[in-house]
Amino acid sequence: MNKCLVSVVRSSYDTVYEKLFCAIDLAGGIKLSSQNKIVIKVNLCDSRTPDTGAITHPIFLDALLKYIREQVSNDVPIYVVESDGRVVIADLFVKWFGLLPVIEKWNAKWLNLSKDECIEKKVHGFKYAFYIPKIFDDAYFITLPKLKTNVLSNITCCLKNQFGCNPRLDKQTLHSSLDKTIVALNLAVGAPDFCIVDGIVGVGGIGGPSFGPPIYSEVIVAGSDAVAVDSVCAKIMGFNPRRIGHIRLAAKKGVGKSHYVVVGERLESVKQDFEWSSSQAFLLKIALRFQSRAFKRKIKDVP
Repeated sequence: MNKCLVSVVRSSYDTVYEKLFCAIDLAGGIKLSSQNKIVIKVNLCDSRTPDTGAITHPIFLDALLKYIREQVSNDVPIYVVESDGRVVIADLFVKWFGLLPVIEKWNAKWLNLSKDECIEKKVHGFKYAFYIPKIFDDAYFITLPKLKTNVLSNITCCLKNQFGCNPRLDKQTLHSSLDKTIVALNLAVGAPDFCIVDGIVGVGGIGGPSFGPPIYSEVIVAGSDAVAVDSVCAKIMGFNPRRIGHIRLAAKKGVGKSHYVVVGERLESVKQDFEWSSSQAFLLKIALRFQSRAFKRKIKDVP
């Protein structure tokens, strides 16, 4: 059985240029084939500054764009993307938090997925059809998540980052079936060609992914298989990946493989306490599900 490489490299933001290059190369590198563009999905989940660990750090994005321009292609079109949401105004966040100057520095383009033309895609076994932005067609897709907890899914990393590829503003209405939705979106968009996780500073506790305490893991995790990378990240955070619903379902549905080889740092040396309380998370999850159902009813009642 083939096993993919997942690299784990220690890094701070001071050393991120050297270490991100190392993490990518250890995991096999970014290799374009017939794709005519690169799409990078960042994480802008809330109005939080990069130092909190909640959103993509502009220095991390700068290091990735430097790698692409110097090691992959100096002229391939690059699009950095995110969508709007209930608490996300993507066009403002990308300016407020310093990502837009980085994008322009490397001759890349910013695209708000909620404003792109979409294609309807249905996923077998899922009752909803998704409207997927056309930018993903014939693209080399890089997902750039943070290393964070999430009260609804335990962790949010590579697979969960594709939740933001859904251009709908009312994405939270899908939280009641979050595991299935995450997997369906990865099938509809297409699994990432490469995953690079910023675990230098993440978010922990039941307040994740936006309002938990910053967790200074000081690691970069990279690989070409989102299921394998998320499995490694789950272990770093103290979770059993087999008990993470969307990771288990994604492996079952063929999004990726749970078989991998870790290169670089040993997992035992980088495990971190993400201040997770299963009992508190369970109670909060129930409350949020009731809130989601109430929101759905409210939407239906609007004339």
